[in-house]
Amino acid sequence: MTAANAARQVHLCPNLSPTPPKSGEGNLPLPRTRRGVSEGQSRGLHLSCSTLWTLILLLFCASALHAQKAKKPPAKPKEKPPIAEKITDNLYRVGAVVIDMAAKTATCPGEINMDRGTIEYLAVAPGGKTHESLLTLRVRPLHLQVALILLGLEPKNVLKQQGESKKPEGSPVEIKIRWQDKTGETQEFPADYFIAKQPDGEPAERHNWVFTGSRIFKEGFEADIVKSLVAVWHDPAAILDNPTEEGADNIFIVNASRTPKRGTRIEFIVKASPKEPVSEKKER
Repeated sequence: MTAANAARQVHLCPNLSPTPPKSGEGNLPLPRTRRGVSEGQSRGLHLSCSTLWTLILLLFCASALHAQKAKKPPAKPKEKPPIAEKITDNLYRVGAVVIDMAAKTATCPGEINMDRGTIEYLAVAPGGKTHESLLTLRVRPLHLQVALILLGLEPKNVLKQQGESKKPEGSPVEIKIRWQDKTGETQEFPADYFIAKQPDGEPAERHNWVFTGSRIFKEGFEADIVKSLVAVWHDPAAILDNPTEEGADNIFIVNASRTPKRGTRIEFIVKASPKEPVSEKKER
């Protein structure tokens, strides 16, 4: 209803005047009062007419205001960052993974998921087997695999089942974990520094890891489905694996004396490694 229409209705319906007419005047006669109805109660009948008109005006104003709001264009949704982008000449980003082509590294955020207990994985994505993984990485598995391929690494998955005795194959890589300690100092150690072996808690030997790459099925990319990223106990679903002979034995535990507190935020760094494997006898 427009203001002009409202005005015309007021002109056509003088009985709905916003000012109550005096007794005996106007086109809205007082109804007969029944016996026992006081004069004050009669005046109340005039007030109810005025109140009715006020309500009509309020409803008109509310309708007009609603119509004005409805005409406003909807707010534009915030644009999501692209899945992949070039940051500088040497830096690229794929999802949450930052690729440094000069340093030959792929880095993504995560946190310490376990600071004690038995593990089958160095890292999984959220929704994976977090009950047996040292780390949780905030990354989509497919993005990590693509990042490693962009570094020039070649996957070669020869495993068929978890715990298989066959040695995993693929491009060798180093994996490091970086975090800030309680004093704010940055700490960085090889991933195997945080792993020990049962039954005596002996620290794991220093070694490279291999980029096996996860498998692709008709249902999709397997690592995306099961959220497995880095296996310490051989797993064909994982993207990276432990190439040592002990990787066929489910004997690994968290090195509790070296591992930061659960929930500590970390950076997970994968670096393309020379073809020669790191010596297991190298001093740590």
